[in-house]
Amino acid sequence: MKRFLFFATLFAAVLTGCSKNVQTQDPLDDGTPVAVRFGASSVKTAVVKSTGAVQTEWNGQTLNIYGFDKSVTDFSTTPFINNIAAVAPQGVNKGGIDVLNPLYNEPFYYVAGKYYDFYGYHIDDAATSKPVGEATRVYVPFTIDGSQDLMIAMADQTADIAAAGAQETVTADKAYSAYAARRGVQPNLLFKHQLARFTFEIIAGSEAGSDIYVNEITLDSKNSGNLVVVGAGRGLADVAEDKVALSLKEVGPSGASQALTPVKPNTFVATKDNPVSVGESLMVIPGETSYKLSIYTSQDGVSTSIDPQEWTLDINSIVGKPEGAVAFDAGYSYKVTVLIYGLEEVKVTAELEDWKDGGSTVIDPDAL
Repeated sequence: MKRFLFFATLFAAVLTGCSKNVQTQDPLDDGTPVAVRFGASSVKTAVVKSTGAVQTEWNGQTLNIYGFDKSVTDFSTTPFINNIAAVAPQGVNKGGIDVLNPLYNEPFYYVAGKYYDFYGYHIDDAATSKPVGEATRVYVPFTIDGSQDLMIAMADQTADIAAAGAQETVTADKAYSAYAARRGVQPNLLFKHQLARFTFEIIAGSEAGSDIYVNEITLDSKNSGNLVVVGAGRGLADVAEDKVALSLKEVGPSGASQALTPVKPNTFVATKDNPVSVGESLMVIPGETSYKLSIYTSQDGVSTSIDPQEWTLDINSIVGKPEGAVAFDAGYSYKVTVLIYGLEEVKVTAELEDWKDGGSTVIDPDAL
């Protein structure tokens, strides 16, 4: 038996030696199917409906994924990956997500010779219909109530090639593909916030202020439009001009948003450095230079209805705003501090905090 194997090996070696046109193949390109593996990361933070604090980690949000052949010129055609829902990572700013083909409950596999672009979006429960595919774009109609976070993402070939250290073997036109994936290049979807965010805290400005309840806080904002996920003009589009009062909500025991529970400031202290966070946050259509703020209050033992106190939150009053900022911008979070002196006296300040820090302001009747 050993002799037979020896001669067989020798014969194969002779045949190889006689060949004048031997082609070597990169062992990476052996034709084995390659799965599409996604990573998801967020710009600085992802909103988690839990506290008014800025969050720095994913918390299992629903992400929807698209994949289109790079050669596609009409986005109304059926994509390679068609609005597939995935679950964001837990407890990290960046991590892998499972995007599964519903026909087989397994990952999608790159088609040999095809090159793709990948997109994602997060819309909470703000979508008012299924995504709409047009020749130049794919968008999702939405209406926000102030509690939802809208985000979009597109995988960046150049960044992912660099992250994989594959600059010498993979060019941007070859990503994303089976060829690129075999060399470690897979899509990372960097989700970017499309709304401006406001958080609120209250402080008793006097002893009388310690007995005042804040029942509701609203901002007047545009609230409907289309979230463009794929194609031309990605981001917010076709935003309706009408404004509505969006009410600050809190997170209930089940994790869902609910109406604000009336809350009082901490007992008055002269230093006015003992704030109480109110609700989660209000996320509004960005791009405005000002928003109308209304605060509804009450007091124990007083049954007379009290008119809301109204202020204008102006970008020029924001402490710590980015240099050159002329409007409240998407992806920025602004902290609003409300000083309460009594039913008739409230002061408001605001400052920016990350997501990306937009600044802060204080509303204070004594300063008016």
